[in-house]
Amino acid sequence: MSKNSISRFSHRAMLYDRFRPHYPQELVAFLRERIDPDSGQAVADIAAGTGIFTEQIAQWGNTVFVVEPNASMRRLAHRRLAGFKNCIFVDGTAESTGLPDQSVDMVVSAQAFHWFDLTKTKAEFKRIGRDSLLVAVVWNLRNTDSLFEQEYESLVRTYGVDYLSVSQRRMATEEVLTFFAPTAPEYRIFEHADFLGFTALRGRMLSYSFMPDETSPVYEEMLEAVAALFDRHQENGKVRLSYRTRLFIGGI
Repeated sequence: MSKNSISRFSHRAMLYDRFRPHYPQELVAFLRERIDPDSGQAVADIAAGTGIFTEQIAQWGNTVFVVEPNASMRRLAHRRLAGFKNCIFVDGTAESTGLPDQSVDMVVSAQAFHWFDLTKTKAEFKRIGRDSLLVAVVWNLRNTDSLFEQEYESLVRTYGVDYLSVSQRRMATEEVLTFFAPTAPEYRIFEHADFLGFTALRGRMLSYSFMPDETSPVYEEMLEAVAALFDRHQENGKVRLSYRTRLFIGGI
């Protein structure tokens, strides 16, 4: 992970923690079937952010290494995960986790894999992984099925400063498959949706690292645009934003 990819979330950490979506319970249950909660197996959540996904897997009871290089995000993860004594917090990156050799049975990465140097990351995961290490790569990817979702995507693309260069959408399936090669990972898709009021919709949009902040000359224009979008499509004060959650899981 580059310094820019680490620092670009610092001033958005609170928005990220409050407004980013969770992950489907069906996905979490699917992953849990791959690890024994009573065997002492350990999980590493790499680039864990504020611990949104970590919170869901920490409930298994296994030791979870919460690896996050951004101090602001890590501080919020500490707060979110305060009730989980099985979480161990580490200031590290995908390429240099700071974890001991052969200490992990499953590595997960939610919404972050596109930031990694994949060659260095694969070498690091092999170092920290025990025999039969599993790597799970997860993304929530917004759908554009409804008119609202299409217009929301258009708004994000209009105002996003470097959306196409930093979004997970730039990570081609071929690159993920190359990371797992010579083995082929299992691929699954899980569907879910959020129903958002205006404050939540605006907060989610502002949590994206590529969207303008209050220092931008188009910030107010962007806020007016998202308010108008919400007003056009809301029903009973909510809009529906749906996702397909992509999972690649396998050995390396």
